[in-house]
Amino acid sequence: MLQYGLWYLAKFGDTSEKNLRTKMRNKTDEESWIDEAIQKLIDLGYQSDERFAELIVRKGLESKSWGRARIEAEMFRKGVPSDVAKEAMVVLQDDDPATRADEALGKKFRLKNLVEQKDRARATRYLASRGFDFQSISAAISRHNDHCSIS
Repeated sequence: MLQYGLWYLAKFGDTSEKNLRTKMRNKTDEESWIDEAIQKLIDLGYQSDERFAELIVRKGLESKSWGRARIEAEMFRKGVPSDVAKEAMVVLQDDDPATRADEALGKKFRLKNLVEQKDRARATRYLASRGFDFQSISAAISRHNDHCSIS
C-alpha cells in the first residue's frame, strides 16, 4: 500500500488523508495496511493535510479569484478536516474580499458597464458562485460601473 500511496501522490500531487484513504480502499480491504501506509507517508512528509489546505487557499486566492465561502467549500469537498481548514483560513483574516471581488469582476466583464438588470444579475451570480458575500458583490458592481463610466 505504501508504494501505491507514493505513486498516487507522485502522479496526482497533494491530497487529503481522507481522499488518499478512499483511493487505497479501492485497492484493498485490509484497513491495517492502509493505516500503516498512510502513517508512514505522513511521517516521511509526503502527505500533509495542513500543506494541502494551504495549497487550496493559495490557489483560491491567487489564480481562481475565489471568495472565503468557496475556499471553505472546496476544502470540505476535498476532505480536509474542519480544524485544519480553519487553521488554513487564518491567512484570509487580513484579506480584503472587496479587492478580490473587484479583480474577479474585472477579469470576467472587463470594461462592460453593468447597468442593465440582466447584466447586474449575471455579475451577481458569477461572484456568488465564486464564494463572495452579497455586500462585497454589490460594492464591487458599483465600483466596476463607476470605473467603466469614467473610462
